[in-house]
Amino acid sequence: MTTQDWITLIACVGELAVAALVFLRALGSPLAMPLLLFSVDLIAWNFARLGYQRTGAINWHLLDMITSPIGTALAFLFLLRFVGRARQLRWVLRADYALNGILSGAALLAQFSAVARQITLSRIWSWGFLLVLFLPSGLVIKMLLAHLKSVGSVEERNRTLLLLAGVVVISPLASSEIFADMGFGVPRLASVGILSFNAILLVAALRFRLFDRRLSPATVLSATVLAAVGGLSYLSVFHLAGSNTALLVFGTLTVTLILFAAARLIVGTIIARRDELVRFAALGKMTAQMGHDLKNPLAALKGAAQFLQEEMSQGRSIDNRSEFIDLLVEQIDRLKSAVEKYQRLGRLQAMRTPVQVNDLVRSLVTLQQLGHPQDHAVQAELAADLPDCPIDRDLVAGALENLLQNAFEATPRAATITVRTALAHTRHAQSVMLSVEDGGIGMSARTRERALDDFYTTKATGSGLGLAFVRRVAEAHGGEVSLTSKEGAGTTVRLFLPLE
Repeated sequence: MTTQDWITLIACVGELAVAALVFLRALGSPLAMPLLLFSVDLIAWNFARLGYQRTGAINWHLLDMITSPIGTALAFLFLLRFVGRARQLRWVLRADYALNGILSGAALLAQFSAVARQITLSRIWSWGFLLVLFLPSGLVIKMLLAHLKSVGSVEERNRTLLLLAGVVVISPLASSEIFADMGFGVPRLASVGILSFNAILLVAALRFRLFDRRLSPATVLSATVLAAVGGLSYLSVFHLAGSNTALLVFGTLTVTLILFAAARLIVGTIIARRDELVRFAALGKMTAQMGHDLKNPLAALKGAAQFLQEEMSQGRSIDNRSEFIDLLVEQIDRLKSAVEKYQRLGRLQAMRTPVQVNDLVRSLVTLQQLGHPQDHAVQAELAADLPDCPIDRDLVAGALENLLQNAFEATPRAATITVRTALAHTRHAQSVMLSVEDGGIGMSARTRERALDDFYTTKATGSGLGLAFVRRVAEAHGGEVSLTSKEGAGTTVRLFLPLE
């Protein structure tokens, strides 16, 4: 094997290591899926390059032309998710998918059509690929520089700098293959670029928690072993197959399937354990809240019933104890209301009545201060002359309790949490704004973009239902939620409830 072959093979092993790390530890991260698909695409690209270098068969070259545009699109998605702009720039992302899809589709057709092959191997395809490579790269560099100015933590700054270096390195080196294909006298350095990008990703993942979590030594060792076994297997296949294209294809496919089967077995176990934790966490949270809501009326019921029972056992009349009968009926109504509330929580059907939101905030803040007397200070800054708002009191109270609980968990002890109300004008109507502001650890751009999604959580035992419930409460009222957060500077969540 030549030096170029060895570099390509080592780059392939590096991509296997990155894919294995994502498989084994980072599947819960918003960066996981685009990075995993990007790694798989680069593995296929390296196979194709190695096959073309070893055999000279044009079909291998066309295969690397199929995978190159796909990898460009996936890299763009990965970097947009890193800066938390994938949803905001979804139309740009879709346009990038479409352009890269056209290039990849043309290379796929070239496997079967002479006309498509002539177009794909011409400079038209090459210039098109350079366009979809450098334009998104320029946009990403601009966004990474802006993100670098706005980040609050040193760790996020280091991650951003590493990825910025990765983009600056891989884009020109990846383009060297295209310029070489067009006849320019430049060396083919794409594999070197991929190898460098792999090193940068591994440093970002291991040293600076690229996936917002630390990777254990066992995870790193498992990924390294899996990549090493894969690399040795591929090396053996290429050594034995020589220039036999059919044997080379069969051998690489067999090794790839075995590696993915092993990875899927490991990942399946990890996902099953994580899903079980999520289900138990959600069930535990719901059970604890339900127990709290039912405990007080049941205690009152038992006390009143025991008193009446004692009166009757002593032979005394209970005719003049009507207040205890009224108490029994009242507590039964409370139990019925609690059950109906949990039924509505599943459906989120708002039963609106005019509510003074300031009064609701005061009562909940008082309860939270009693529950956390020494841990945190909760202050209320309430707008004067706030009109009554037609809301479902139970649902909005539950949303506010969720926001306060999140603020307690994110804020250091003795820090202040602020609850505000105000009149606000949204795009729909005049609304009452209810906000909770903390001075806690804040969120990264990746977490902030997905924080309101159902079942998304960064906590090991979290259910991912808290902020998603707040969003759904807002939607049930025809309102909306906004979230602003910065690492090291805290989080503010605003709930807008229409007055009409």
